[in-house]
Amino acid sequence: MPGERHPWERIYAREGRFFKEPFPGFEQVVARFTGYGCRRVLDLGCGNGRHLVALAYLGFRVCGLDISPSGLRLSRAWLGEDGLEARLVCADTRLPLPFTTRTFDGLLSTQVVHHALLAEVRVSIAEIWRVLAPGGIAFVSVAGRTHEDEHYEQIEPGMYLPLDGLEQGLPHHIFSEGEFRKELGAFCILEMGYRAEDHVLAAWLEKA
Repeated sequence: MPGERHPWERIYAREGRFFKEPFPGFEQVVARFTGYGCRRVLDLGCGNGRHLVALAYLGFRVCGLDISPSGLRLSRAWLGEDGLEARLVCADTRLPLPFTTRTFDGLLSTQVVHHALLAEVRVSIAEIWRVLAPGGIAFVSVAGRTHEDEHYEQIEPGMYLPLDGLEQGLPHHIFSEGEFRKELGAFCILEMGYRAEDHVLAAWLEKA
């Protein structure tokens, strides 16, 4: 499997279902998906299933993709506990995604695509564009700042490798709002904002 040696595999294998609640603002994601008539939703970087399960419970036809086999096992177990179904795919977001063009009309990706070199982040963004149907929307969040209580090694401009903490060894590309807007240039940016309390930069995107 592609993620057997990836840092997220180590994290999920050790920590288990440690992401238990949807991120702040998840209700707004659901409301916007509903308002746009989204039914086929991709949870890109679903991890242990916190958003996948919630979306499946609300009746979306959801697919969860993650690089960590352990994360997907946790997702599958959570779905089973709640009597829900969703497609699960083990794949690397830094590579072309294993879906046909225009498969989804909604996409959610929280704190995932920035865990890569910038050239790889660009692959992820291009793939988000490709798998979205025309008129589809995506909510994507990335890191907007490093955490002051962790130590980092800079490995390329804007790219930092944590030397300690939960995400030790997991690359972080830190985006400014201007850089994020530039990299998302193929999309219509409906909304963008920075959440200072957790250093998150988030955007609502539409594929025109």
